[in-house]
Amino acid sequence: MSKFKTNDEYFAFAKTLAVIPSEDLLVLLKNYKIKIPTYIHRFVLKETLYPKVFQTKLYESYTDELKYRLRGYRDYSLFLLERLIEDYNLDFDAARYKEIFFNLLFLNRDLYGLKNSFIDDLEKLKYKYTVDLERITYRTFRDLIQPFLYEPSGFLDGISLKILKDVLIHSCTLGDLRGLGDKYGVKVPRRINKGTLINILAARFRLTEEEAKLLDDKSVLDLEIYAKEKGFNISIDLKKSDMVEYMIFDLKKYHQEAHKDLHNYEIPLATDADSVKVDAIEFQSNDQDIPVLEPDAPVEMAVEEEEEEMMVEPILSEPLPESEPEPIISPEPVVIPEDKPIESPKAVASAEPKKEPDKVKETVKPEEMDFSAEEKDLLDEKINLIIKKYHKRRRVRRFWTIFSIVLAVLILGFIGYSFYYYTVLNPGNLPLGIPVFWE
Repeated sequence: MSKFKTNDEYFAFAKTLAVIPSEDLLVLLKNYKIKIPTYIHRFVLKETLYPKVFQTKLYESYTDELKYRLRGYRDYSLFLLERLIEDYNLDFDAARYKEIFFNLLFLNRDLYGLKNSFIDDLEKLKYKYTVDLERITYRTFRDLIQPFLYEPSGFLDGISLKILKDVLIHSCTLGDLRGLGDKYGVKVPRRINKGTLINILAARFRLTEEEAKLLDDKSVLDLEIYAKEKGFNISIDLKKSDMVEYMIFDLKKYHQEAHKDLHNYEIPLATDADSVKVDAIEFQSNDQDIPVLEPDAPVEMAVEEEEEEMMVEPILSEPLPESEPEPIISPEPVVIPEDKPIESPKAVASAEPKKEPDKVKETVKPEEMDFSAEEKDLLDEKINLIIKKYHKRRRVRRFWTIFSIVLAVLILGFIGYSFYYYTVLNPGNLPLGIPVFWE
């Protein structure tokens, strides 16, 4: 592509390519065997829709909740962008999409292996059609371009797994998350059982079958605390973050090798004076995000680190054996002033090792009692359930106690009345015609 001396020359040329119909453009991509990552399609679509989504009149009609979620628009996934098109009936600017797309292709021509012949074919197509711009709906365009898209490893819906969780939590409603799951064939439940929770923990922490079986004996509360101790928050009542985890688990995307995005995005983007400016949120990866493998990181290292962590945990809970005091060896004689008494080596040696177990106990005890607010809520819920069961048993016991006392009083009263009737009222006879069986 040496016929363009500067990038600006090509950018000017790309504006004239909008007349090429989408079908012919995709045929050209097919001839050159070009496949487009979903994150590139997402970027181009996001920039294409930006002037319409943030058009002042339309923006003022949004709810406060949507305005808040649109602060993360820069990292909106394909599903969310397509949802905006459907919900607000946004027109698809195919000419703008093509211009941005061609600019990216030129800047990253080496990644796609494009030569001058590609430009020659574009020029032939450009002169083949009139200056009329193509009018096409996004749904039709999406159906045409879908065969040329692929999802790289370490991505979902055009978003890197490194930031996916934060992006979806901030930018999605619960309905959006279920809709995203439906798009990829995942039925996201409202609640999961203990077995599914164990499977998610085993997949995220890469546990062996033996390690996963050890979790079967734990309660749901213990499993949630176990995950919390490993720096991972999850609950069987699925919140937004848990719904994302469930989708990743169901799609088997844990510990995928992260695809490196080597594209150059320094292309001219037209600004609309009527567009609203918002304070964008910059999402960054953190310990709660989906675990991925860096391309240079071997798989075995992660397994070994987890095994080491599992071996260290039980050691902290056991008392440390008292080690024999080591003799203190002084390399050179030290001159000590006469007015200071000299401490014997035995006293110094015997005093120091005894402090170590106390220090370990002092550090271990606070860790056992250090619960987060979420763990305290779970404990309170469990305690309340136990209290309810206790009160229920207490009411049952109280009923049977009262019933037994009343029954005993009635029996004793009847016996007393029978004795009085037999001896005083009607000697020799029992009340109610009861036969006298001892005569």
